[in-house]
Amino acid sequence: MAIDHDQIFKTLVKNFFQEFMELFLPKEAAIIDFSKVEFLEQESFTDIVGGARKEMDLVARVGLKTGGEEYILVHDEFQAKRAPDFSKRMFEYFCLLYLRYQKTIIPIAVFTDDAQWMKPVPDTFDIRLNDRTYVHFEYHLIKLKHFDYRQFLESENPLAFALMAKMNYKRSQRVRLKADFLRWILGAPINPARQSLLLDFVETYIALNRAEETEFEQIIEHKPEYKEVEKMVTTYEKRGIQKGRKEGRTKGRKEALQHSLILLIEKRFGSPDEQIKEQVGRIRSVKKLESLMVQILDAESIDELGL
Repeated sequence: MAIDHDQIFKTLVKNFFQEFMELFLPKEAAIIDFSKVEFLEQESFTDIVGGARKEMDLVARVGLKTGGEEYILVHDEFQAKRAPDFSKRMFEYFCLLYLRYQKTIIPIAVFTDDAQWMKPVPDTFDIRLNDRTYVHFEYHLIKLKHFDYRQFLESENPLAFALMAKMNYKRSQRVRLKADFLRWILGAPINPARQSLLLDFVETYIALNRAEETEFEQIIEHKPEYKEVEKMVTTYEKRGIQKGRKEGRTKGRKEALQHSLILLIEKRFGSPDEQIKEQVGRIRSVKKLESLMVQILDAESIDELGL
């Protein structure tokens, strides 16, 4: 299954919004009142030229420490690869948000790909004619792979410990660093739900092969500083086994119901064609299959099943 990078980062930053701002935009974070943060859902617009509807990844309305009802917007876009005219797209989003809210906007783009760019993506967009610039737009561009993880070793920001997994380090370091990232997250003073988000992030982006897994197990088993990591891994393994057993039982039951439904259709209405068989095979819900098996008893034709 393909990883939905945008959704992973959107969820992470939404739950660690203050930590994200303090980590990458400390000057802006210093003026924000983080007790007054509201995430605006479904900020979208229709591309008049192309006709497609586009949604912005994350837009937050935030209060300021100056008090009162004054607020600004923080717009985050998460990008898994280089894209043509990306700075133009950021400018378009900025214009649309400003027209809608008439407020100051902090535009941020986070590039999550693992490529080392030879040619940087521009963090500006200009509209010029002859020697005159009519519009000059700037946004914050954060390219995680261009950060050396060692910059954040002294950080007390728990988000940094997870995002290090997407920063720059040698391939030969990844096994030990994964153990370290997990150890630092487990030692952070945050609640279990937020901790779990960070742990899952590291597990997603530092997936080890069999040889690396063996090396990882040796590190956490034989060094006392990784005791909590070893406990966590043991717990995750037990949960994984239990989940696998449950999923296996569900899959077996679903396949049995699909086979039984095909046999019932054949008995009631004659041998079904390949299209009907494929449609039954695409039904993932056990409850839906059970319902169809009851429904078929009174159905006058196969069309009544809604397949």
